[in-house]
Amino acid sequence: MRTRAQKIKVWFLIRFLPKLGKYFHSFSGKKIPNLNPLYSVPSALFTIILATFVSLLLLVFLSWVTFNHFEEMGKRTNDVAHSYQIRFLNKELIKTLVDIETGQRGFLLSHQAHFLGPYKKGLENIKQIQVDLKELVRDNDTQLKRLDSLDIFIKQRLIFIRGNIARAQENIPIDLKTLNLGKGYMDKIRATSERFDQQEKGYLEVRIELQKSADHNMSLYLLGLCGLALAFLAVFFRLLYVELSRRIGFQTELENKLSELERTNAELEQFAYVASHDLQEPLRKIRAFSERLQVRHAPQLNEDAQNSLVKISQSAMRMQNLINDLLAFSKATNRREENFAKVDLNEVLKNIREELSERIVQKNARIISQPLPEVLGVRSQFEQLFTNLISNSMKYCHDGVAPMVAIDYQQVAGGEIPNAGDLQSENIYHRITFTDNGIGFEPQYAEKIFVIFQRLHSRNEFEGTGIGLSLCRRIVTNHNGYILAEPRQGESGAIFHVYLPK
Repeated sequence: MRTRAQKIKVWFLIRFLPKLGKYFHSFSGKKIPNLNPLYSVPSALFTIILATFVSLLLLVFLSWVTFNHFEEMGKRTNDVAHSYQIRFLNKELIKTLVDIETGQRGFLLSHQAHFLGPYKKGLENIKQIQVDLKELVRDNDTQLKRLDSLDIFIKQRLIFIRGNIARAQENIPIDLKTLNLGKGYMDKIRATSERFDQQEKGYLEVRIELQKSADHNMSLYLLGLCGLALAFLAVFFRLLYVELSRRIGFQTELENKLSELERTNAELEQFAYVASHDLQEPLRKIRAFSERLQVRHAPQLNEDAQNSLVKISQSAMRMQNLINDLLAFSKATNRREENFAKVDLNEVLKNIREELSERIVQKNARIISQPLPEVLGVRSQFEQLFTNLISNSMKYCHDGVAPMVAIDYQQVAGGEIPNAGDLQSENIYHRITFTDNGIGFEPQYAEKIFVIFQRLHSRNEFEGTGIGLSLCRRIVTNHNGYILAEPRQGESGAIFHVYLPK
């Protein structure tokens, strides 16, 4: 009768180990299973760039429209002020002429010189007013002609005024005819000035209407542009909201998947513990009893029974090796950066030489190496990496040929690593190259050899579990590195390139 513990052990051996192999096969890659990406980085980046470009375009358009309308408003305002200034100077011209006549009249009545003050001041101002008016209407031929006529009438009127003052100073009487002629020129001046003012008043009314229209259009433009800006902002924030919602959804699902992965890893670690203790115990007993039968009862066993016992012992040993390799792969799968420390790869190689010294002597193997760097990582994993690569080189060798392993070192840029991607092109890597003189492999198998449980040769040719190189890739991946394999060109052997970040 089996105990409950024994039944559990048998169930693990029969049911769980094959599933575990499939699980390791699927988990050995870098993808998280069943994770549907809800958030596309390229699409989000394109959305942000597009929104930024449209925002800048809208800002430039708004600035251009606003500048043009303010410029138009400024022009209309200047036109209105221009008309007001012309009308003001026209009135100042008539007022100055009235001051001149007032001074003349006071002097004619009193013959006192101080009454000529307004007359003299008016003569000084009137010329400047005429010049300013002509400057203001220089682009208007109609108004310029009126000003030319006005200048002639003013000149004639001033001639009569000067003549009247001169006669008064000489006590010569002024006849009525002279006074009437002077009044006639003044009437012409007033009439011409009135026509000039009415024309400018018409211009002013038109310009005021244009100014009001420009103000109204500016309000409409600003209102429309504000509406457009608000609509764009609404669309932009909607896009942002959608992208953020997708990102939050992706992050939530990712967290759930990570939690599930952590639970799976915890179960895997628990199984690894069971495998390392409880599962290996029956295997050790199977080997021990089969070897005991071979030693103690060999005379009673026929050849077929003895061969069966040998196969049982070998199968148990192979099962133990498989479990040990699975445990090593499980430990390498659980990456903990807090365990990272500086590791001198020269010391690692020295320890591996000592550990494999018996096999090295047995195979008459040679291991030559250049000085290796210090790297950041887990020492035990680097020891496992070196052990697997060097052991493979000694295992897959030609009969009668002493294995030779050359380890070279060089610093390279990330851009030199095949299939590393542009993101790593600026980084510097340590490249450690393992070159052997073994049987090598065909180029089409350069990736297959890193797949867990994938073997290029049968167990009858070369012993092994099919996990060693998969474990190497997992270890290198844990350290943010790359491992690549290629056959030696023109020679027998294989080359393994290990890239580790500096």
